Amino acid sequence: MQNNWLVIELSVPGSSVDLVCALLAELDCQGTVVEERKLDTFVVPDAGLDPDATYQLKAYFADQLDPQALHQQVGKILAQLPDLCAQKYSVGQPSRVRMEDWAENWKQHFSRIKVGSRLVIRPSWEDYLPLADEVSIQLDPGMAFGTGTHGTTLLCLEMIAELLEQPQPPRSLLDVGTGSGILALGAAALGCETVLGNDIDPDACRVAQENVAINGYEGQIEITSKPLEELSGQFDLVVANILAEENVRLKHELLKHLQPGGWLVLSGILREKEQLVRDGFGDLPLRDFPTRLQDDWVCLIYRRV
Repeated sequence: MQNNWLVIELSVPGSSVDLVCALLAELDCQGTVVEERKLDTFVVPDAGLDPDATYQLKAYFADQLDPQALHQQVGKILAQLPDLCAQKYSVGQPSRVRMEDWAENWKQHFSRIKVGSRLVIRPSWEDYLPLADEVSIQLDPGMAFGTGTHGTTLLCLEMIAELLEQPQPPRSLLDVGTGSGILALGAAALGCETVLGNDIDPDACRVAQENVAINGYEGQIEITSKPLEELSGQFDLVVANILAEENVRLKHELLKHLQPGGWLVLSGILREKEQLVRDGFGDLPLRDFPTRLQDDWVCLIYRRV
């Protein structure tokens, strides 16, 4: 496991924080902390941010990268944003940090949430006795992305819960970019019989597997780090909570793993990139449904004809 990281501190107006976080992810940023009044959170900013205020961001990258080259890359990509350049922002010099200093920060803002009518997600340090019709999963994301509070994850969870409440719910799920395993766990808890969580990040797979074991779903959920292209089988429901460009790049593989009549849920997509994804999937045999929105993010729903 990687113990050391390069961190770059940025000063960014609230109106641009969400977009900056997405662009940093395209530079292989492994996580972003938004600092407000000395509080840290690994949750990408939500609608509570003041668009006129200035926020401190910490962006974490692999320690093997060249610090000066990374600094130039970050500065260059931000300089291409006209709205950001019209406001005051700054990019600090990279420094090194140990994983222990980072991995605990997300805990400060993660508490119990409820999705749909039945699913409750809670951290390990918070006790909760589910009501008669509820199902509860325990989640400690650690270094992996996904607590359910971020817009993209919440959109996917809500769609999974909605589909699993139908008279003929999906019986199998492929979770592409599983991260902490939260979508896979939510689906299994709500009754999905077979779930495959896929992520090319070995640390994410390790965390997801730990979360599966803690919740006792080893019999329903399998976690794999194999590339999507190497996976076999078709599924009633395929969920891809990844970047817009990655959704488009993997569109044929996503379709290949989707049963006829199966549902395809795409997220990790900023509002301004919705049309990019719509255009990319426009030539596939899919019926599209109305866009779901959460903060600056969208969720696209399709069904294979």
